[in-house]
Amino acid sequence: MVHMLKLPDDEHSYWKDTISKSSYPVIEHDIEVDTVIIGGGITGLTAAYLLKESGQTVAVLEKNTIGSGTTGGTTGKVTSQHGLMYAELSERLGKKTALIYAESNQAALKQIAYIITKEKIACQWETEDNYVYTAQSKNIEKFKSEAKVALDLGLPASFEDQLPLPFKIKAAVKFANQAKFHAPNYTKGLAAAVNGSGSYVFEHSNATGISDGSPCQVKSGHATITAKNIIVATKMPTAPLIARAACAIVEYPQTSYIVAGKLDSPMKGMYISPDKGHYSLLPVTDGNQQLLLIGGEKHIPGLGSPSKRFKKLANYAQEHFGISSISYKWKAMDYLAYDELPLIGKMYPWSKHMYTATGFKKWGLSTSMVAGNILRDLILGQQNPWAEVFDSTRLRPITSIPHAAIKYIKS
Repeated sequence: MVHMLKLPDDEHSYWKDTISKSSYPVIEHDIEVDTVIIGGGITGLTAAYLLKESGQTVAVLEKNTIGSGTTGGTTGKVTSQHGLMYAELSERLGKKTALIYAESNQAALKQIAYIITKEKIACQWETEDNYVYTAQSKNIEKFKSEAKVALDLGLPASFEDQLPLPFKIKAAVKFANQAKFHAPNYTKGLAAAVNGSGSYVFEHSNATGISDGSPCQVKSGHATITAKNIIVATKMPTAPLIARAACAIVEYPQTSYIVAGKLDSPMKGMYISPDKGHYSLLPVTDGNQQLLLIGGEKHIPGLGSPSKRFKKLANYAQEHFGISSISYKWKAMDYLAYDELPLIGKMYPWSKHMYTATGFKKWGLSTSMVAGNILRDLILGQQNPWAEVFDSTRLRPITSIPHAAIKYIKS
């Protein structure tokens, strides 16, 4: 008789529980820098790092601790394979758009690896093959088409009909030489490289007021940061109402869940499936044991029971991988643009010197680097070959709302 696995009473992210502790001060005095970044996650600190490397002074404000927000709820995969997407993207928005998406995310993978080596960041970086797979025969031709389109775009793609998984699959698309890492520890390494020489990282420093102008100003407690530019690299603002409405018409939130349990047999590779549940699989080394992170059960926030979704993931872990105990459970909320491309650029169409990056469709570990490059070039007045495709002020997300609604219902 198979017994139901007991889930932890409280939600804890494996990544947050194992992050190397950081210690940055609360901002207490007025300062002046070239660019102030609100949000000390992977996106904000990537932008800060690239701007400092380009000669700017920066200040990063994090309301909690470095890497403790969305970055701490990630799956840990760094890949240009964002589900089953390139054939559909090429057909819907054109090959040029698909090519830029592919090239930018593949370049991001290499740039992250370079920075880790250059800054000597201890973050468990490991090269792995990534797979999107299906157990349904009806999807085989769709997977073959995806592999062909991705390969034509220059991606390291191939079609597979067998995988090293403890159950049979019908088809898979493999992307070779992708990677996984401890994203919060990587973010901590970026923070260490940013802090100093006229640039700053502050923790427990919430932005309480933002003024976009010449100059810009951000208030935090009793301190004011004066800057030429502002990057908002955190969740959608709750106020003012007009700002929240401007975000809501181009993107929407989605919650997903992750459980982690001990694997008894070694496992290689990274996996995700568009089949029901949209399960994501990632083995990680934790000391002398290996854990399997299983994510999925996505939904719009406020719909459904979190406890039931955690139980479904635990049951899947037990049934397919023989996992006998669950060590961690947590959930994460991400934003998706209605046309399924990230929003990178001006915060609002009327912004003067305020920028943002959002709508990463749950693939922020690679896309944060794409965003960092675009934001750096916009701020420095340089041309960027990817900026137009990801332009945050484009109209297509609004016109794509019906497409997103139909796709969500079908999923």
